Amino acid sequence: MNNFEAAKEFITSKNRFLMASHSRTDGDDGGSMLAMAIALESMNKKTTLVADGGVPAGLQFLPRQNLILSEIPAAVTAENYDGIILFGCGRKTRVGFEEIINSNLPVLNIDHHPDNQMYGTVNLVDPQKSSVAELVYDFFKYMQIDFNSDTAKCLLTGMFTDTGSFMHSNTQPSTLIAAGELMKYGARIDKIYESTYQSKDLISLKAWAKAIENTRLLNDNKVAISVMTQEDLDNLGEVSSSAFEGFVETLNKIPGIKFALFLRQDGNQVKGSLRSEENKNVDVSFLAHLFGGGGHKLASGFEIPGKIIKQEDGSWKIDED
Repeated sequence: MNNFEAAKEFITSKNRFLMASHSRTDGDDGGSMLAMAIALESMNKKTTLVADGGVPAGLQFLPRQNLILSEIPAAVTAENYDGIILFGCGRKTRVGFEEIINSNLPVLNIDHHPDNQMYGTVNLVDPQKSSVAELVYDFFKYMQIDFNSDTAKCLLTGMFTDTGSFMHSNTQPSTLIAAGELMKYGARIDKIYESTYQSKDLISLKAWAKAIENTRLLNDNKVAISVMTQEDLDNLGEVSSSAFEGFVETLNKIPGIKFALFLRQDGNQVKGSLRSEENKNVDVSFLAHLFGGGGHKLASGFEIPGKIIKQEDGSWKIDED
């Protein structure tokens, strides 16, 4: 249930905000955070934006993206900040910064994931919304905050990427109405599509080719799984963190499968992405929860410690040692 009045009080009563999204920010949470920062600055508020891992290459077209830092510049204390605003973090730990996780500063928790743990001082959480960006759009309307070309581009990017180019079942009539309104301020879907999905360098294309080569169909061809080991990544060279954007969605298009799983090595962690579709009757968030993750019924993810190891028979396993 929306809590717009409490969120409004949180913002109007404070002047210095530390804002963060989950680790490896995406178009929805990064775009929403930038839009909020631009709006707050117009209200003469001070903002500091951080994202563990920085801004992926595919989002560096966003206005003011240079505001998002990869490290927190000052201690997370009342001497430096009045409050924290988190975007798309179903659990506070998803932010990735221990300083924020352990802070006692008041938190405005903005999210649309149904498994959000409601950890905020104020929780602006609505699972019925397509994206955090659509929720922030509604909040701006409630606050009577004027849109401009920059906030429109940031929010439309969030809606576009979190709905799979408005093709996923989370796309609501309200989503398309909001998108149309934002386009009136100069945000262009074609440019967002080009920047987020069409723009892939040669290494990214080779990475997709390797991930396709590693794809296997299991359980009577009902489940599609692909992996990227550290060895695969090392052989490719400099692979950006955004190189695999959209891959698991493509994997999910294989005819006859119930859901798709993509596992990728990221340092000492294995990142898993799960996708399904409404007509397949599979709740992939249940599987994500088994591994300590979460998300939506049709789009979820998780992270677990370990290494993906290729075995002699050509299969893979995750070694947690």
